[in-house]
Amino acid sequence: MKFRVKFPITFILVGILTNLAATAQPYDTLRVMSYNLTNYGNTIDACTNTTNGPALKNPEFKNIVKHVMPDILGVCEMNTNPVFANNFMNNVLNTDGITYYKKSNQQVETSGSLTSILYYNSEKLVLNKQSFASTSPRLTHHFRLYLKTNQLVNGDTVWINVLACHLKAGNTAADATDRANSATTIRNFLNGFSKKENCLIMGDFNTYRSSEVAFQNLTAAGTKPAYQFLDPVNRVGSWTSNSAYSDVHTQCPSNGLNPGCYSGGGLDDRFDFILMNRHMLNDSAGLKYIAGTYKALGNDGSHYNKSIIESPTNNSAPSAVLQSLYKASDHLPVIAWLRVAGSFITGTKSNEKARRFDLEVSGDQLLVQGVEDGIRSHLLFTDVNGKLLWEGDQTIVDSHLRIPSQVDADGLVFVKCSTENHFFSTLKFLRIKY
Repeated sequence: MKFRVKFPITFILVGILTNLAATAQPYDTLRVMSYNLTNYGNTIDACTNTTNGPALKNPEFKNIVKHVMPDILGVCEMNTNPVFANNFMNNVLNTDGITYYKKSNQQVETSGSLTSILYYNSEKLVLNKQSFASTSPRLTHHFRLYLKTNQLVNGDTVWINVLACHLKAGNTAADATDRANSATTIRNFLNGFSKKENCLIMGDFNTYRSSEVAFQNLTAAGTKPAYQFLDPVNRVGSWTSNSAYSDVHTQCPSNGLNPGCYSGGGLDDRFDFILMNRHMLNDSAGLKYIAGTYKALGNDGSHYNKSIIESPTNNSAPSAVLQSLYKASDHLPVIAWLRVAGSFITGTKSNEKARRFDLEVSGDQLLVQGVEDGIRSHLLFTDVNGKLLWEGDQTIVDSHLRIPSQVDADGLVFVKCSTENHFFSTLKFLRIKY
């Protein structure tokens, strides 16, 4: 079956477009990323400045971040000295002309030399307040942000709460009990919230199976079901050393690299998560998870107990990004995209114009105007209901990008295109099967 884009040149098709547009509002996206940086700036055991120092890791993290371009980035295993959090922001995030990333304030940990930090796109988000839940051995950090959307004109906005955590590592009964206690502390902390709002919890849970009390405590309805957390991909089970869950494993992307500092052993554990509260997944008006976008970046599901750069060829990300994921940490980052009702009012009009480019439908391709050929672009196609149709990278050739055959919706299609030099554009168009 062929698919064509037909332009609204007749009265009937204009009517179709008008009716569809009335029921489907433009939208933007938030890109969320959670990443264990593996002793960033921290010297312990074989993780030394020579083997694991920021100067070695920053170029790799930069390559990964430029590929994803997250709007919300929660990291753990960051050294508690603020110098290192600033180092990451200034040498990984705010580089190559980017200046919009900001970070949370640094909370003093009660023990240890590792903490969690939130970085965010200040053109899309404002950090309203931060606090913490008194979990051990590391605090769970809470951040309440609001979106800079066009709803602000009417005195309203969308709120999102982010919890960044790093639960106790280890596979002993005592370790599991510690994680369970921390999860209870987190739920009790959320029980004190007076409002029902969007909420994410992200980080390194160190859980080996969903039957662990810690995971059960987070995902149970509890006394405040609005803050019950759910796995957006519903891949619950006994994850560790189980090839049936190879597509969601996050540790370890390498096998024998940096021994004593990295865990090694290839991908066989699901320790890292982005969970979403019931309110956000089921009845939130302002944010909605885009189905199919949650993934462990660099995991193609075919590298169980292997490094991500071993055979078979891994095509889940560009080879340079896979190499960086292999080198930078002994965890893979977890990513997910959220659909935002309305659009962002980012920056000044002059900055907005400078960062945007024109995108038009041209047959079975997208005509790109204002960006030179050879630039890598990331495309995200969804249907009118927010269902992911296709996501991936393409290179601009002769001012065009192709519309993949997987974009087979019959009706309005939304596409967001962002380029490696940080330009972006969105478009909605009518696609008809025949």
